[in-house]
Amino acid sequence: MTTNRSCGPCTLCCAIFGVPEIAKEVYQPCVHCTERGCSIHATRPPSCRNFECFWLMDDNFPDDLRPDLCGVVVSWNEDHDSVVLHLDPDRPDALAESPGADWLPVLLQVYDPVFVVCGEDKMMIRRE
Repeated sequence: MTTNRSCGPCTLCCAIFGVPEIAKEVYQPCVHCTERGCSIHATRPPSCRNFECFWLMDDNFPDDLRPDLCGVVVSWNEDHDSVVLHLDPDRPDALAESPGADWLPVLLQVYDPVFVVCGEDKMMIRRE
């Protein structure tokens, strides 16, 4: 799916995920992040280039669900049969209030289970 969206100033995935090509560890700040976004966006490594969060992939998600605004990066799990909500470690309560809380009911309509990760804490949520 092609969208008209871009990361813009959002760099939450850069703060959460590891980037092996530049030896960036998980949950460590990326040296290429700036207030305006990624300073090497045009030449970013393949693992960055190939990643797209759900907000970036689908124009139907409201703008306030952009990861840096809601504190949640939504991505596929490794097998692409479910999704993972990666919470901003500085906002571990991001799913407790809107707009972050808006992700869960929508995703549970389509995926079962949904996984939630915040630092070392992990949880699986199933439909009732």
